Amino acid sequence: MQKFDIVTIRLFVAIVRAGSINEAARREHIATSAVSRRIGELEAMLGVKLLRRLPRGVEPTEEGTIFARYGEKLLGDLNHLSNELRDFNTGEKGKIYLAAVTSAILTGLPAFLADFQRDFPDVTVDVRELTSRESSDAVREGRADLAIMADNGPCQGLSNHVFCDDPIWVVTPKGHPLIPDPSNPAPVTFAEAAKYDIISLHEGGVIDDLISEAAGKLHHDMHPHIKVMRFGSLRQMIAAGLGIGFLRQSSVAGYIDHMNISGAPIADSWAKRQLLIVHDGEDTLTSSAKIFRDYLLKKSSETTVKPGLG
Repeated sequence: MQKFDIVTIRLFVAIVRAGSINEAARREHIATSAVSRRIGELEAMLGVKLLRRLPRGVEPTEEGTIFARYGEKLLGDLNHLSNELRDFNTGEKGKIYLAAVTSAILTGLPAFLADFQRDFPDVTVDVRELTSRESSDAVREGRADLAIMADNGPCQGLSNHVFCDDPIWVVTPKGHPLIPDPSNPAPVTFAEAAKYDIISLHEGGVIDDLISEAAGKLHHDMHPHIKVMRFGSLRQMIAAGLGIGFLRQSSVAGYIDHMNISGAPIADSWAKRQLLIVHDGEDTLTSSAKIFRDYLLKKSSETTVKPGLG
C-alpha cells in the first residue's frame, strides 16, 4: 500500500498552482532543494512523472493533473474536517446527554431547551426524565453529561450549581382549613399539616424521605392509606378530597387555577429546597456541555417560578 505524505501533497498542489517549484517553495516557506527532493520521492513511489520541466517553471503531466485534482480535494476535505472539529471544540457542535427530574421540566426547562436549540442549532440535547437517584447514577456512570436533580438527592462527590429554588409545599383540596385564603397562602408548619390524612408520594423518593424525616422528629407515625408513584396521581387524589400531600412548588403552581387544589409553602427550614445542575467535574465536560450548563444557569437566573404559573 502506498503511503502519501500530506505535506508533500500540499507542496505538489502548490507547485501546480504556482507553475514553479521555486515559487511554491517560497510560499510554503520550505527550501527549494527540499521541495524538489520530496517531489522526486513521490514520483519514484508512484512510478510516474508528475511534472514536466519547462524553460520557465513546470507544468503537470497528465498523471500530475490527476494527482493534483485528488490532492486539492483531499486538502479541502481535511480543511473541512479541521473546521468541524474546531466547532466541536468550541461547543458549536456536539451532543449532550441530560438527565432531569420532573420538577426541572416544570420549572421552565422545556422553554430553555427550545431557546438553546434556536441559538445552537448544531448541538443536540438528549433528555431523559429520571428520578434524582437515577440521575446521579447516570452522571457517575457516564450515561449523562449533566443532571438536574433535587438538592437532597445523592449528589455527594459531584460538582453542582444551583438551577433554581423549588421549595416544598403542602397541597390540599380547595377550601381546606390549612389554606383559608388560596389567593394569598400563608406558610404552613409541617406540625400543622401532619394533623391531617397525608397521601404518600413515591415511597423512598426524595420528597418522601424529607416528609418521613420531618414526621420522625415530631414522633408522628405515618401510616398513609393511599400511596402513589406520580405527581399527577397525587394531585388527582388530593383534588378528590382524599387527603393532603407534599410537592415541590413547581409541581403545584401551574395546576391551582384549573384543579380543585390549593398550595402553600411549608414554613419549616428543611422545606426550603433547590434543584441543582450536577456533573462529574469540570474536566469531564465537553465544550458543548459547558456551554449548555452556563446557558441553563443564565436562563434560570432570569426566570422565577411563581405560584399560579406553569
